Amino acid sequence: MSRRLAARILPTLRSLWRGLALAAAVSMAGAPALLAQPDLGARTDTTQVTFDEAVRIALDQNTDLQRAQASVQQSEAELQSEWMDFAPSLNISSSVQRQYGRNFSQVTGDFTSQSTDFLNIGGSSNLTIFNGFENISSVRSARSQSVAEEFNLQRTRREVVFTVMEQFINLVETREIVRVRQEELDALQQQLRQIEEFVDAGSRPVSELYAQQANVAEAEQALLQARREREVAQTQIIQTLQLNPRRPYDFRVPDPPGDSIEARTYDSSALIDEAFERRLDLQVAQADQRAAEHSVQSARSRYYPSLSVGANYGTDWSSNFSIPDPDNPNQRVDVGFSEQLEQNRGGSISLSLNIPIFDQWQRETQIQQAKVQARNAQYALDDQQQQVALQVRQAYLDYQNAVQQLEAANARLRSARQARTAAQERYNLGAASIVELQNANRDFVDAASQQVRARYTLLFREKQIDYFVGRLRPTAPLFGE
Repeated sequence: MSRRLAARILPTLRSLWRGLALAAAVSMAGAPALLAQPDLGARTDTTQVTFDEAVRIALDQNTDLQRAQASVQQSEAELQSEWMDFAPSLNISSSVQRQYGRNFSQVTGDFTSQSTDFLNIGGSSNLTIFNGFENISSVRSARSQSVAEEFNLQRTRREVVFTVMEQFINLVETREIVRVRQEELDALQQQLRQIEEFVDAGSRPVSELYAQQANVAEAEQALLQARREREVAQTQIIQTLQLNPRRPYDFRVPDPPGDSIEARTYDSSALIDEAFERRLDLQVAQADQRAAEHSVQSARSRYYPSLSVGANYGTDWSSNFSIPDPDNPNQRVDVGFSEQLEQNRGGSISLSLNIPIFDQWQRETQIQQAKVQARNAQYALDDQQQQVALQVRQAYLDYQNAVQQLEAANARLRSARQARTAAQERYNLGAASIVELQNANRDFVDAASQQVRARYTLLFREKQIDYFVGRLRPTAPLFGE
């Protein structure tokens, strides 16, 4: 093919290749506006959210955390209610009544046909002196349940922080992948311009130009896919933080660490022992088990007699209340309202003893049910201990594997970089084909991508160990100590 003919068809082929690449990329990404839309960070109305702010927002707005807070308030109210069982009860009552027609009058001791109004005012109090230690057991059970809910609240806080941390690390990883893909595209476009010059000079066949244009199109597709994954990572953070999805956000994260990350040394047995002391979900299970044991003691209290003391005091008034006239015994005079209340005062004090003898085996049934719940709580505690140990063990093994993966990825990246440089030099000298250069570029990009993933996988595995052991704090930074 002559240079003149190549000069005529090259622009058309370039446009064709770029058009095909654009169509394929849009089809694969599923977001045509992604190419034309500028980055959200460039908009002046974009809301910037740092990692610390994201943690604070999540702790304020996360619905799981709000439900855990409501459970804590409910358990505190139940504990207060159990404490109030030790206090005496106090009731004040009053009633108003009107009787019509013929009725017996308690005042005159005879039947009367007059309408009569009555007013009664009284108060009563009752105090449980002994009920088989049921009050004490109920308070202890409620206190253990309140402690369990408090531990569960703290555990939920750590879960929220770990979720935000995991999603931010994923976001940083996707951004690094975008950077790698962008650098790949820039390098391929530079090579494309170089090959165009070779083809125009007649030192390279036009088929190499076509192949390079296909590589550029493939790189553009990979870049669009990486950008889509970045947007998906940001969407997950928006969902976790319960943010307004209509607004654009720019999630700011600390500078990621370099390629070399210092690996930590862990002892799996020591990590398990530390987890048994720190894990809040394990403390929740322990508190539930203690509450179940106190419930058994509360059920056994029904075997004991109960002793209570009560008192009541009151007075009344009647519209037909009268007394004999001191001056004329055959006549009766009405007594005033206040005088009646003063004269009719009275009360009583009672002591009640209740001895249970037979209640159709209800006590035994309740005790057996409480024992079953206590055993189930113990089984749940044993299962939780086993789960904690396995989680820590798996996190330790995952971290060790991540360290080895990063070492292998770093070694592969160094070799791929050297191979790409050598292939580029050989291609420039005419000693290598375009296929060899393309393979070297693909190997380098794949090695760079795998190195990025291995680096952030190691960082995540380190945070995962802190989470499963129980060290993770809401104020912990994203990277480093």
